Amino acid sequence: MEEDDIISTLPDSILHHILSSLDTKAAVQTCGLSRRWRYVWVSLPNLHFDYDEFPGADDGTKMSRFARFVNRVLSLRDTSTTVSRFYLWSTYYLDPGLVKNSIFYAFQHNVRELMLWAPYPKPLEFHTFESLTSLALVCNDFSTPPDKPLGLPALKTLHFSCCSYGCANFITETVGNCPNLETFILDDLMLKSLNITAPNLRNLELAYKDESCNESEIVVSAPRLTSFKLEGEASPVFSGASLPCLQNVHVDLVPCFNDEWHPPDEGIKRRMPLNVINMLEQLREANYVTLSVKTLEVNGDGSDREKWLLKFD
Repeated sequence: MEEDDIISTLPDSILHHILSSLDTKAAVQTCGLSRRWRYVWVSLPNLHFDYDEFPGADDGTKMSRFARFVNRVLSLRDTSTTVSRFYLWSTYYLDPGLVKNSIFYAFQHNVRELMLWAPYPKPLEFHTFESLTSLALVCNDFSTPPDKPLGLPALKTLHFSCCSYGCANFITETVGNCPNLETFILDDLMLKSLNITAPNLRNLELAYKDESCNESEIVVSAPRLTSFKLEGEASPVFSGASLPCLQNVHVDLVPCFNDEWHPPDEGIKRRMPLNVINMLEQLREANYVTLSVKTLEVNGDGSDREKWLLKFD
């Protein structure tokens, strides 16, 4: 006769909460603890698949084991249970079929938070889903954007990575189709123009890719914006409507002209200090502005920097 410990006497809802802090592989392994734990994992609301948790002598073997495990879990899981969070992580390109089936399964089970942190060689094959509140597509290759924008009416948090020059319209239209969006994060950016109109946006973070210094036109219309963060190698040509709710601004721009290996156009170098000053003047409504030392270096030598700070003050 098996003797239950204190944890095993807890209801499934609490055990699910405990297991949700683990990778799904570790959560499934608890089925061997006792009869009480045998089927607890099959109704987990949060699924976290991590490629690095799988052994393998080579990447092919490792990927094969990872794919088999993901497919096995999805096939054995209690189909009557919704999925609150679906997280798929890999440092290598995943089989497109695995990614497609995983996203389809998550959507079938009314997923609210979808996080795909993995290189994926094909454009997205979903466009509209009403229950999704958080979407992160990181390490995805947006050099070829999806054929049409996403439409996610309940979405509050959106995170894209690796958006290159052809994605400007896709981003603008997707944000326009997400009326409840509150947090928008774009990193590893390589865009020459970005237009964001979002009536409920509170937090905006833009991080430009290293070694990609260009003049980037940034147009923001977000009357409820409270926090704005701009980082990386870019010369921002900023234009924004009034931002009456703005509280915090953080700017950490790398002076492109210090890069000996990727020297910028002389015109960009000459205009960058003025572009930064003009942007900060349009962000004067903020309560707190943080500028990195690198951002101050954008304006050249110490005397020029002092004049620049006086002008902003």
